[in-house]
Amino acid sequence: MGTLYISIILMCRVVQHICNKRVSNSVSNLPIFFKYSAFTNLFSAFLGLILILIVGNGFYCNTPTAAISLFSGTMLLLSTGFGLMALQSGTVALSAMFGTAGLLVPCFAGIFMFDKPMSVGQWLGVGLFFVAAYFLISSSSKIYSKFSIKNLLILIGVMLSNGFTMLAQQMFTFYIPDGDVSVFSFLSFGFVGVLMLIISLVFIKKDSNVKTPVLSGNLITMGLILSAAVFVINQLATLSTNIVPPVILFTFINGGSTIIGAVVAAVFFREKLTPRSITGIILGVVSMIIIKAL
Repeated sequence: MGTLYISIILMCRVVQHICNKRVSNSVSNLPIFFKYSAFTNLFSAFLGLILILIVGNGFYCNTPTAAISLFSGTMLLLSTGFGLMALQSGTVALSAMFGTAGLLVPCFAGIFMFDKPMSVGQWLGVGLFFVAAYFLISSSSKIYSKFSIKNLLILIGVMLSNGFTMLAQQMFTFYIPDGDVSVFSFLSFGFVGVLMLIISLVFIKKDSNVKTPVLSGNLITMGLILSAAVFVINQLATLSTNIVPPVILFTFINGGSTIIGAVVAAVFFREKLTPRSITGIILGVVSMIIIKAL
């Protein structure tokens, strides 16, 4: 079952990379971002609600579930925002690499929260990641000449928000072992969706010069597909923490995502794989394997 979950997650990663890249330039201002985020997250929450009704276990939510879901939803929102900004000024492979590097967050947090100290080998893996990042950044700067410190900060945002999303999944299964994952997903996506909808309405009301943003057909189509893919990824990744050792789970999900991101970029968006980018991808995957396997 664990192998099946990981396989489905990786297939959804392909969809996620394609959709994110295709909508990155369309989400060009805050009003559109707010409305797009509200739309996609509410649809993901709707899928969670359907699953709750199908399973028929009822809707049980205690304070820890609500708190961790709120944290998870916030990180999912930040991950989406930083991810779209990163794709506007960098390659898919670079963005995927920093998203994968989010593994560093649960690794560091595990020292203090789950009593899982890092070994010397894992610290070496962290160092190897920064070498990989150097190769990918140098490769990306040749394709996108505007790459700057601002872009680097955005990529760090991608890394941290994705990492804290993974941490939230671990926290839910660790602190609430009998919790309902569907309720967790519903609350995570639902909170963000409602928040973005409220912000969107308030933003427009306060500024009379801002026209009501209209989502294009492309954004609606890509948003529906992306919402379904992200929901499945979040649902199965959380479920998998109970049946697959984290060493295997996060190595395959995140290392595989980096490779998928590079392949998707080359096949669908004609981002040339240079010797530097290939070296960076290989070193990045190796660093993630070291971090989670040692």
